[in-house]
Amino acid sequence: MADYAVVIAGGGPTGLMLAGELALAGVAVAIVERRASQDLTGSRSRGLHSRTIEVLDQRGIADRFLSEGQVAQVAGFAGTQFDISDFPTRHPYGLALLQYKFERILAGWVGELQVPIHRERDVTGFVH
Repeated sequence: MADYAVVIAGGGPTGLMLAGELALAGVAVAIVERRASQDLTGSRSRGLHSRTIEVLDQRGIADRFLSEGQVAQVAGFAGTQFDISDFPTRHPYGLALLQYKFERILAGWVGELQVPIHRERDVTGFVH
């Protein structure tokens, strides 16, 4: 593996987003991921909140997610639904989007930023 300033363990949503942010800042970054592909069995997440969509919009990639998901102006917590259409944001809605789709779109974005994802590798230790 080449020398990188930062190596991220895990190519899930957090690792992918962090890699994209670091790449945009000019940091040499790579991701190490145990899965062979971006495919997921099942989904740990089913949607995005307004603030997440705002961050994606700041990076110019929100439309990629919006075109794949379903906008909903209601949010829920503990079985109670809330109308969020009047939230003070450019994106007063949530987005129904399964995690595997979210990850696939993020992986495409970090690929455009030339971030390598080293697949089928486990992180078993760290030496600095």
